[in-house]
Amino acid sequence: MPVNPMDVIRMALDREKVAYRNYTEYARIATQPEIRELFHYLAEEEKKHVKLLTDEIEKETLQEM
Repeated sequence: MPVNPMDVIRMALDREKVAYRNYTEYARIATQPEIRELFHYLAEEEKKHVKLLTDEIEKETLQEM
């Protein structure tokens, strides 16, 4: 089955969004400050990935016009 690169990017975007939500929730419920900070850090990294993938999708969409 042929794989469309944009489908892969969209799938990755969905996974990054889930990871962001999970890390944000883990940070919210963490009782140890060090662990909370780690999850905040990881959530911010996922947010960067979401932006990167979103920008790539937008760029590709504009090129199709």
